[in-house]
Amino acid sequence: METNALVYKIQKAIVTVDDYILWSHTLLKNGVSSISLNVISSLRSTENIFEVEHYFKDAVKELKIEFPTIEISSRAYIASLAIQILNKENMIELFNLAYEIYRITSDLQYPEDIIEWYNISEMIDQIRYDNSPLKFTEEDVKSKIKHESKRLLDV
Repeated sequence: METNALVYKIQKAIVTVDDYILWSHTLLKNGVSSISLNVISSLRSTENIFEVEHYFKDAVKELKIEFPTIEISSRAYIASLAIQILNKENMIELFNLAYEIYRITSDLQYPEDIIEWYNISEMIDQIRYDNSPLKFTEEDVKSKIKHESKRLLDV
């Protein structure tokens, strides 16, 4: 997990022990190391989150990491969700990830470059809750979700 995406999860209080461990592995793979980072990478997901957060704070100090703004961390987390979308085929999982991107888009007050996630959420709502005939199918929405994810990542 990229540092800025982790910071988003911390700021929103949705971070898990696994997120910290994944973050440490990502940094180690990229040649970044510190004593506390090495400790985090050796922990198991069953560890107490408060203990892991202690090591995280130490690692941040050791590595002199500065936390980004909420917009930067939000966009980093959106990018991590877009990567997940590109690796999913299950419609329910895709819709849930798209909704999550939409919620962040809403929190950011609908920036123009990601406003399409609002439209996607509306399409999903129509599929789920509207009983009248639609001008699109689930496959159309899936294709749009994948397309927007690729656009976000410039793939």
